[in-house]
Amino acid sequence: VNNDLRLAERKRDFNVGELRRLAAQSVSRSPQDIDTFVKLAEGGFNRTFLITMRDGFEMVARIPYPVTVPKFYAFASEVATMRFLRASGLPVPEVYDYSPSPDNAARTEYIFMEFIRGTKLSDILLDLQKPDIDSVLRQLVQLESRMMSIPFPAGGSIYYTEDLKKMAGSTSTPLDNDAFCIGPDVRLHMWYGRRSQLHVNRGPCAPLFAFRSLDY
Repeated sequence: VNNDLRLAERKRDFNVGELRRLAAQSVSRSPQDIDTFVKLAEGGFNRTFLITMRDGFEMVARIPYPVTVPKFYAFASEVATMRFLRASGLPVPEVYDYSPSPDNAARTEYIFMEFIRGTKLSDILLDLQKPDIDSVLRQLVQLESRMMSIPFPAGGSIYYTEDLKKMAGSTSTPLDNDAFCIGPDVRLHMWYGRRSQLHVNRGPCAPLFAFRSLDY
C-alpha cells in the first residue's frame, strides 16, 4: 500500500565514506581496517549496517529513516538509556559513539554499537524442554525486576544532561548520576505526524504515585 510513499520515507542520502571513517574512528581504527560494510537489516525506524574489520571484529552502524521522529530526542535518549542501563549492570550492547544530529561529516544521525552474534530465542523456543523454558523465563523476570527496581524522580525519557542542553526550551529532572537526566517523552504517539508541531509539555512529569519494587 502506497509503495512509493513508503520508499520515499526510507530513502536517506548520506556520505558512506565518511560514515565508514567515523565508525572506524569510534573504535580507534582507520578506514583501511574495514573489510566489509553491508546492510544488515531494515527496521521500523532505522537502517542498520554490519561493519567487519580485517581482524574479524564486528560492529553495527544505525541511521534513522527521514520519517523517524523526533530524531534528535529519539537518538539521544536511546543512547543515554542504553548506557544508563549498562552502567546499572544490565546486559546491554555497548555504544561506541553517536550523533543525534546530522551536523557531521556523514550528513546523518548515527549510532555505532556492539554487534553480538547469537541464537534468537524465537527460533528455538518451541524445541526447548520445560526445564530450559523455566530457566529462560526466570532469567527474563530477574532482568525485568532489576530494571523496575531502578528509582526515577519523574516520568519521561532518559538523556545525557549535556545533550538535552542543546535543545532550546527543553526541561529536565536530574538523576543521582549528574551525567543523566529525565527529559521529554520520545514515544512515537506523542510526536507522529502533525503532533510534532504542537507546542505542548511532553515531560518530564512528576510521578502521580510511587511504585514499590518487587522481589522475585
